[in-house]
Amino acid sequence: MYSRFIRYASQACRMAGAIALLALLGACSKPAVEEFVPELTLTSLDGTRTSLQEFRGKLLVLNVWATWCPPCRREMPSLERLSKSVDGSRIVVAGISVDSDANAVLEFLRQNGVTFRNFRDTPGNIANTLGVQVYPETLLIAPDGKIAHRITGERDWSSPAMLGVLEDAFRGRRSEPDYSQTVAE
Repeated sequence: MYSRFIRYASQACRMAGAIALLALLGACSKPAVEEFVPELTLTSLDGTRTSLQEFRGKLLVLNVWATWCPPCRREMPSLERLSKSVDGSRIVVAGISVDSDANAVLEFLRQNGVTFRNFRDTPGNIANTLGVQVYPETLLIAPDGKIAHRITGERDWSSPAMLGVLEDAFRGRRSEPDYSQTVAE
């Protein structure tokens, strides 16, 4: 009787292992879920409101940042260079500040010559909705409204590698950013 129990238990373990393996293989073969950005309304620093729909048809480089965040501050000149170098009819650079003090944001942007569009997210609702947990985080939102990439940390956005990633994202191809490229001094 005991040996029969051991045999059934052994068969049950093998069966459970086979089922688990098939489930794992099935999960690996499924395509990644493409994440659409929810419909959001952004508030500019002067109080005007803009729908994310306005950016459809273009690649949106959406940087979530704060003035109190040293990596965010270091990254801003690179984003500014990017905004000046890309074709605005294809690629748009925008920022969302999570600072509670709009005047501090305006002063920082003015002092640093940042001219690309910036919005505010005083209560952090938009950052939470987008799943941002660390600053800076940049979302590359493809022309169809899907998130092509989430890039955490400061980057050199004007590097040839990043420009290639942006071009691929605009064309609907996914390439991996070179995460060793940080901000150029």
